[in-house]
Amino acid sequence: MCPNRTATCLLCLAWLLPAAATAKPSDQAEPIHLQADRVEINEKKATSLYRGHVHMQQGSLKILADEVLVMMKDGRVDKIVIQGKPASFEQQPEKQPDIVHSKADYMEYFADQERLILKTNAEVTQGKNLFRGDHIEYDTRNSVVKAHKDADSDNRVTAIIQPKTNDPKQEPEKPKP
Repeated sequence: MCPNRTATCLLCLAWLLPAAATAKPSDQAEPIHLQADRVEINEKKATSLYRGHVHMQQGSLKILADEVLVMMKDGRVDKIVIQGKPASFEQQPEKQPDIVHSKADYMEYFADQERLILKTNAEVTQGKNLFRGDHIEYDTRNSVVKAHKDADSDNRVTAIIQPKTNDPKQEPEKPKP
């Protein structure tokens, strides 16, 4: 990749990740790291498309995918579409010890709403808690997870919610894949 294109890619990324990384305010001050096999930037459509082994990181926010499409609106990130087999999205929530790990074949992140939608082989884990289903919506702002099966699917939603313990020696069961 030529130096000018690299600078343009990083500039586009600088617009996108601060909006996506609102779960932990210190993430916004971190440098952005990006790796992909190919990058296409369309300034007229305000989109950036990253393809092939995409690795994006800013602070605690990490995205691993086959393809990431970033759509801008009024100079800010509007929506991020993440695809892979599976793709993953993880972030450390503010004032919580456990990282939220999300994975699915298809995800959409709506930056202004801080909402992540996961479709097909969807799973969200935080610590030893697990949600798995055909369709999961994760409100990162309010830490609310909603999961359901698709209408044409026999797969039921799986949830494992561990009790809180006061005894640090008592370890709850880890979720099974």
